[in-house]
Amino acid sequence: MTNWSVWKQEENYQKLFWSGIVNGIGNRFSQVAILTLLYQVTGSGVAIGLLFAIRMAPFLLLAPVGGMLADRFSKKKILITIDLLRIPFALSPILVQKPEHVWIVYVGAFFLAAGEALYAPTRMSSIPALVKHDRLLYVNAIEQIMVGVVLVVGSSTGGVISYLFGLDVPFILDSLTFFVSVLLLLQLKIPDSKNETTQALKEGQSTWKFVIGSSAIITFIIISLTMPLANGIDNVLMSVYALEIFKMGDIGVGLIYASLGLGFILSSFFSNMLKRKLVPLIVIFIALEGSGHILLSIVPNFGIALLTVLFITFVGGISNICLSTLIMKIIPKSKQGTFFGLTEMISNTALGISMGAAGFLLEAFQPRTLSLLVGITYVFFTVLYALLFLKVDLIKEKRKLTGRRV
Repeated sequence: MTNWSVWKQEENYQKLFWSGIVNGIGNRFSQVAILTLLYQVTGSGVAIGLLFAIRMAPFLLLAPVGGMLADRFSKKKILITIDLLRIPFALSPILVQKPEHVWIVYVGAFFLAAGEALYAPTRMSSIPALVKHDRLLYVNAIEQIMVGVVLVVGSSTGGVISYLFGLDVPFILDSLTFFVSVLLLLQLKIPDSKNETTQALKEGQSTWKFVIGSSAIITFIIISLTMPLANGIDNVLMSVYALEIFKMGDIGVGLIYASLGLGFILSSFFSNMLKRKLVPLIVIFIALEGSGHILLSIVPNFGIALLTVLFITFVGGISNICLSTLIMKIIPKSKQGTFFGLTEMISNTALGISMGAAGFLLEAFQPRTLSLLVGITYVFFTVLYALLFLKVDLIKEKRKLTGRRV
């Protein structure tokens, strides 16, 4: 099989893919415009920092709720309802004209993030319900194409649209993307699995036992916690390299993000090589991601930096494909919503803390030094993950998770 052959066969998944593309690009448009709007109205960096904090809070509170809802109710109805409810909040920044109106931005940002906190685990748990088990690897590879396209198109054109047509247009486009997403999701047919829903309802009170009773799940959660601690810092560093180290301005930032997106897209075309030995591949490619950051700390010019950034997300995309596929194969469908809700909460909280800490770390370290430290951190994590996986019998864990009642 290839990505293309799986794509053609999984017509149902195509609706979910395109809704993700449309949603993601609209969100990128809105993010760029909101940051610009806040700066124009308040001129305060504190206002922008508060925005990031407000966006992080809903994931801490609501992502686990979204996962549990996905295990109990119609995933399709949840996705459609959340998209519809987000439309007015996507439009709300249009009302902001003066500093005293800034609260509208914060309220809108909170509810949009709350929607995403509920939406993300539902969408992730929909993938195994939609596609055949032996096609999960290829579909997760296609998901990297979605991530890459959103990065390339959303990041590169969001600022241009704001500059050419004004800040209101990105907010209007964002609201329209939610509506288009709903039209696509209405065509979605997620198989009704009454047995799994009944099982999830019976097991709903024992999520904690479900987590601590499985060494595989504990390992996945540790990865979800630790990887964003490095990811958040390198997300900030990307812009710093373009703006401060190579003095390339906004064009440089756009090219950096285009390279990031292209790396994810290219990673998807190597799915044929990833059919077996997922655990070693996860460890190896996270280590390669770390080596990419170490290399980035010494690159002599912007051109080589772009190639290095592409390499970082290329190998990172491959590790994402392998890890997502492994999780979807090990964890029973009746608990995947709960699991993805938990990991969304953990990873987004860790990412927010890491991005906040990056500002303070840049005061203490030069960007290149910090990039080197991030690379070393990735390598350290791979050693930790390798040791954890060595202690896990995945075949035994899968049987236990599928067959037991906790």
